[in-house]
Amino acid sequence: MKLLVVAGEVSGDQHASALLAALRPRVSSLEVFGVGGDGMQAAGARLLAHQKDLAIIGLVEAFSKIRFARRLIHALVCEATREKADAAVLIDSPDFNLPLAKRLAKAGVPVVFYVSPQVWAWRKRRAKKIAKLARAVLVLFGFEKRWYDARGLGERVTWVGHPLVDAAAAELARPVPPPPAGVRRVVLMPGSRKGEVTSILPVFRDAVGILRKKVSGLEVVLVRADSISDALLEELAGPALADWRVVSGEHLALLAASDVLLVASGTATVEGLLARVPMVVVYKVHPVTFWIARRLVKVADVAMANIVSDDGTGVRTVPELLQEDATAENVAAEAEKFLVDAALSAATRERLAKGAADLGPPGVAVRTAEALLAALGEGQAA
Repeated sequence: MKLLVVAGEVSGDQHASALLAALRPRVSSLEVFGVGGDGMQAAGARLLAHQKDLAIIGLVEAFSKIRFARRLIHALVCEATREKADAAVLIDSPDFNLPLAKRLAKAGVPVVFYVSPQVWAWRKRRAKKIAKLARAVLVLFGFEKRWYDARGLGERVTWVGHPLVDAAAAELARPVPPPPAGVRRVVLMPGSRKGEVTSILPVFRDAVGILRKKVSGLEVVLVRADSISDALLEELAGPALADWRVVSGEHLALLAASDVLLVASGTATVEGLLARVPMVVVYKVHPVTFWIARRLVKVADVAMANIVSDDGTGVRTVPELLQEDATAENVAAEAEKFLVDAALSAATRERLAKGAADLGPPGVAVRTAEALLAALGEGQAA
């Protein structure tokens, strides 16, 4: 079997590598090529482009990538045709993958969307296009399947669960010790893309400086994404970096043993959800991007941790600070509430635990592999 796999984000690369690991025992002579990161490459994929060259945030920021994206779409379609790919698995990155899917479908390559574009949040009309183009749509959250079903578009949609559930089960089985008595652990996750880290890390840096004046005994840990260089962290954090502990790789157990997480909106809020850690979510993009998004997005919350843990009361589980509200003073004020109010912290952890049910049980990678093979009608089990 030959698969074109496209994962334009760090999280997508993680999903792809887990899927490939689950596919190999089930498929004889699996060949994979496409776009991804180090995880996909380590899983045996031949990369035509690295995901770091494609990863962007925001509508305005995307303009700088238009020519590159068009050339890459053309190259991927040509390679899929030349290799006679059995299917294309397109993971997230809808602004790139939807135009690619249209070209692939025209070329006769079956398309599977793994991670549905957030049609339930904005540009809902894309749902019909996705249902028409896709051989299958594999969604991560239970509410997404219910959304498609309610509109009569769920025939090809399968809820497989969120891949981070498997990682969480493994990592949380190896707990990290909590901080010593009298010490409060604050974790910073400013993102995995250079643009968002550049916007958000200075806010977190200054927020930590404010917190240190109000709360004694802080231990600060920065989780560095593999896509972010040490040099960039040093440039953005400055002298404050010397007082922080920087970690990379597995970190869910660390989150679970922390008091509060300062996090960029995105997949990292799902990690915080699984770790049941109170968090302050920050979202900052180009002003024009934000202006457009405000008029397109039809949901009240941006953080998935809030969306899946919504209990119908209208009260957010964790605070979201967007754009001009994402100041160091506001981040510090929200984080301080979790650090000093034990009852608030406990209630937040409880709501996050209930929301985690919408991510499904462990075994996600296996379910995804089996759903993919079923959609393709494959009987090539090794």
